[in-house]
Amino acid sequence: MKITSKTKISKIITYDKQVIDVIASINKHFKKLKNPILCKMLASRVSVADAAKIGGISTNEFLNILKNNGYDVELESDNKNKIETKQQASTMKKDKLVTLDARPILAGGVDPFDEIMKTLKTMSDDQTLLIINTFEPLPLLNILKKRGYNFETQRPEAGIVHCYIRKSDEAISDQPAPAEEKEQSFEDLEKQFAGKMKTVDVRQMEMPMPMVTILEELEKLSEGEALYVYHKRLPQYLLPELENRQFKLAEKKIDEDNLELIIYKS
Repeated sequence: MKITSKTKISKIITYDKQVIDVIASINKHFKKLKNPILCKMLASRVSVADAAKIGGISTNEFLNILKNNGYDVELESDNKNKIETKQQASTMKKDKLVTLDARPILAGGVDPFDEIMKTLKTMSDDQTLLIINTFEPLPLLNILKKRGYNFETQRPEAGIVHCYIRKSDEAISDQPAPAEEKEQSFEDLEKQFAGKMKTVDVRQMEMPMPMVTILEELEKLSEGEALYVYHKRLPQYLLPELENRQFKLAEKKIDEDNLELIIYKS
């Protein structure tokens, strides 16, 4: 198998599962690939070039690591690397910055998504949000892109990633995410799936285990069954995954720290 910059990580893993250990040794963030559910969710979306960016190394450095472990790779040409460098030149306005350091939030075991969205809602369209992190949060950036934001990432020093996020000039007002649309009321769904609903409580789990657990339980559902979830808050990173799997979601807020969800297929 010839591995290039465009090869999906999932394709390499299908070819040889031992590659997970090789990739995990590059950066601690890749250790998530050792979890079967996260591996299935992340690896199919990430190419070698994407993984190199997350790991803070060049595409050829990533490919060379694979090559040194016996894999057949095709390195990028010097000319191609120059083109990529040119494409990464800064074009985003950064004169009105709002800075959010996600590192202490993550260190406390909290998903910074809510804080990031709360900050974006308080900003004017001519402001740019700077998120300081230790890695490029591709799932978050993909969600924001769908909501009308542009982004740009820079690595000012080893182990530090700056993500600049700004409302697109062409963006329109946010629309509800498809997975959040409720065609039926929560109460109607409780009646519809009475006796055909599995239950899981993820309120005491540390991230990313709530998302992992929910996806694992969804894979176990039989046709016509639904999943009842006790959660603390609406899991934003989960919504695109539910949409991809053609699941719908209904929610009922109990209080600030308790949310009940029904995940189902119509």
